[in-house]
Amino acid sequence: MNAFYKENLEPGGTLFLVDCQCTWPTTRVGERHFFQHGAVGGVTEEEYLHGGPRVERFLEQMGSSQRRWEPPAPDGESPEAEWGFEPLLGEDVEHFAKHQGYRVKRMVFREPEHLSPLVADLYRWWYGKRGFMSNRLLVESFILMEPWWNLRIGAAPFWMVFNMEPSAKQLEYYLHSRAPYDHIHLMLFAHGVESIGLASIERWQTLLEQARTEGSFIGVDKKAYPSDFSAFARYYKELRKVPGRYPLPPPLSLSQLYGFLKQAGDRYAVSWQ
Repeated sequence: MNAFYKENLEPGGTLFLVDCQCTWPTTRVGERHFFQHGAVGGVTEEEYLHGGPRVERFLEQMGSSQRRWEPPAPDGESPEAEWGFEPLLGEDVEHFAKHQGYRVKRMVFREPEHLSPLVADLYRWWYGKRGFMSNRLLVESFILMEPWWNLRIGAAPFWMVFNMEPSAKQLEYYLHSRAPYDHIHLMLFAHGVESIGLASIERWQTLLEQARTEGSFIGVDKKAYPSDFSAFARYYKELRKVPGRYPLPPPLSLSQLYGFLKQAGDRYAVSWQ
């Protein structure tokens, strides 16, 4: 790892820590091992641990005789298994940086999607600095993302954790609080099951209708969703058909990033330390 940093970072360069402070109730099963029941998505921590009306209806619909899950009793909170940041990793990075002469910039936020509005607005601002106004939004979903094509089609990227209602609400709030986009394109992760909190295809369609000119799904079979596993191959082919091509820019400089953050002030639920 030392060799990687030395080959790719100039002397005095900056290491960025993406410090998502999302936690989850866990049960310790060993010195460095924890059991986590559930995860960030459509079901709340409370529902995973104690059940509720939605859990009862779901289990009944699935033909189960159970009316709630019975996980081990949690004995603490840990960094959420998918998105949480382990503090010990941060300590290691800072120790390494101090002895190698690097700087550390830590992006701190509570929920994984808290970074999404900042990133989308940063891209839109950056495009403006390059001489064109971006009126295209590409909504990404879990592992369905295309950073390279965002730049080629001049789209601002808005990333969602999953295809669940909490993510739909985050996107809805973003669209209602920003200048309208002419074009909105939406990719949806297909996890294959009817689950608690799943946002329906009609719900996503309503969000696409916020576009002033065109709102479209990318790689989504609306009749098969959420069991549309061919979406994992189809989304890339359909994304290539989106019109408009822009030359790839040079990397965003740190001075540009810091300039954007200075203008933004405390607008975002992200702190920089």
